[in-house]
Amino acid sequence: MNVTRSSWLLLAALLGVGVLMTCGVREAWAQDAAGKLKTVSVDVGDDAKMTMVLVPAGKFKMGCLTTENGYEQHEGPRRQVTLTKGFYIGVYEVTQRQYEAVMGKNPSTTKGDHHPVQWINWFDARKFCKKLSERTGKKYRLPTEAEWEYAARAGTDTPWFFGEGSKDLGFYAWYKGNAQNVIHPVGKKKPNPWGLYDIYGNVSEWTYDGYLGRYKVEDTVDPTGAPVSSLKVRRGGSYVDPAKWCRSGRRRVEDYTVRLPQSGFRVVLEVE
Repeated sequence: MNVTRSSWLLLAALLGVGVLMTCGVREAWAQDAAGKLKTVSVDVGDDAKMTMVLVPAGKFKMGCLTTENGYEQHEGPRRQVTLTKGFYIGVYEVTQRQYEAVMGKNPSTTKGDHHPVQWINWFDARKFCKKLSERTGKKYRLPTEAEWEYAARAGTDTPWFFGEGSKDLGFYAWYKGNAQNVIHPVGKKKPNPWGLYDIYGNVSEWTYDGYLGRYKVEDTVDPTGAPVSSLKVRRGGSYVDPAKWCRSGRRRVEDYTVRLPQSGFRVVLEVE
């Protein structure tokens, strides 16, 4: 069937899908039947697609209470954070197929098109975002710590978005208790309330922020961490981590050159 560009746009309009053709990359917007989740599907090249979900602006309590199992001092004090702009964030961690389509290589040792890319340092993740931005004409980047935690919590205020305890973690994450010491294809567990998969496991995820130590006590707006620092923060648990390290507020600090088998990332698309 030969479908012209004008026919495709008309069909998209009838179906309630928005389409933008930019630099050979198609981006399609759609909303679920209940009108709760707005997503964007990005063709990053070589027919590899990336699905992202819109996270609205809002306020939340960032950081952990000292009573949380696994709490470390740099995970507090808890303070109110306001994010003044909504953003799209990857529904899944960046996969090996997506990474190879953009970067032309795949550093992972456990191979699989739909497995998260692994052995990624902060520079690698930033380069991916830069190349994807150049290809699409839109701004892709790593999430800030605040954006990551806000998206992970998904409107909740407990250590895990599903409650106070970790007994149900296996329904949502690949972690030390069920992963058998290997990464797994993305999207095989349940998502959080805002549609994000593997937010607590599989691979931990680099954020944009430079490490500043403990949080400031004061409430803050759109925090971004240290502007220049060789120490960066990874968020979320991984396939080698115990449940207490797979919380919404869990932080881990690494030099930005470090590559680990449990390190990966997901990306943010800025809303214009």
